[in-house]
Amino acid sequence: MERFFKGQVPCNLIFGFILALFVVTAHPGDVFSKSQPQSLDRSAKLTISGKTSDYVLIGERHFSVTEATVITDMKGKKIQLTDLAVPCEAQIEYRLIMDENPLALKIAVKKLLQSRSQEGRP
Repeated sequence: MERFFKGQVPCNLIFGFILALFVVTAHPGDVFSKSQPQSLDRSAKLTISGKTSDYVLIGERHFSVTEATVITDMKGKKIQLTDLAVPCEAQIEYRLIMDENPLALKIAVKKLLQSRSQEGRP
């Protein structure tokens, strides 16, 4: 058994530290990505209450809509955001983005709803 003097560090401790440092720096994505989810994509049936040229309003949240967002009507036909009737219930696939509005990937209209301004009209 070796004796160490004050201030000396065992060789195997130094070797272990260098090996661990090499593994972390050589493959940082492999080491850290395994504990984090790869995707923050979600899907839910939600009520769209409003829209603009670049987002839909769901509750009090704005879901960003881009040219890549696929929007379909109740028959499954692809439509533009301008043709989306609101309010409506839709199955929405979206991506959560840190410190930003969720990004709508797909919007599939399931049911048209009557707006409050139309309630009570024949």
